[in-house]
Amino acid sequence: MTVFVFVVILVLAVLVYSASVERRVRRYRSNTAASRHLVTVELERRYIQLEPFIAAIDLSGLDPEVVRQLVGARSWSKAVRDRGLGLAAQAAAENALSAAVHAVLSESDTHQKLKSNWAFQGPARDLETTEKRIAGAVRVYNDNAYKLSMLRSSFTTKFMATALKVADPEPFVEHVAVASDEHPEDVPA
Repeated sequence: MTVFVFVVILVLAVLVYSASVERRVRRYRSNTAASRHLVTVELERRYIQLEPFIAAIDLSGLDPEVVRQLVGARSWSKAVRDRGLGLAAQAAAENALSAAVHAVLSESDTHQKLKSNWAFQGPARDLETTEKRIAGAVRVYNDNAYKLSMLRSSFTTKFMATALKVADPEPFVEHVAVASDEHPEDVPA
């Protein structure tokens, strides 16, 4: 009788633990999908806000090379997204676009007449806010993707993740090639 009770308790504990793991895996998968959608929404917001910003830049008299870089980075970013080249390629394109936006904003800080030009400052402030929102959304997505990846690789939860067919999420970061040890003099300081 005691062995039977022990077996029943053990089976119930395993079932409760399995249900808990399943709920956690489903929650992390849902959070990862929702945070990726949030990144997409914020990137779309930036594309919309870039139109009036670029129009204001054209009238501002900023360095044309900086403006060309911004327009080129926007085109590259849009092309990567439209072709669905993957999250690493999209992250590289979006990072280039963010760098171009920040270059224009820092260039505009040196022009005194732009500081009082509301036609430029309005879109610039909106874009600065969106850039912060994008950074936050990417951080949340990467955190959720990391948690889901850890669930997929942990010994106690990987069986449930495999049973639920959870794919390994790709982080939203640009992959940088690691410098080799063969030629240490080629590594920039």
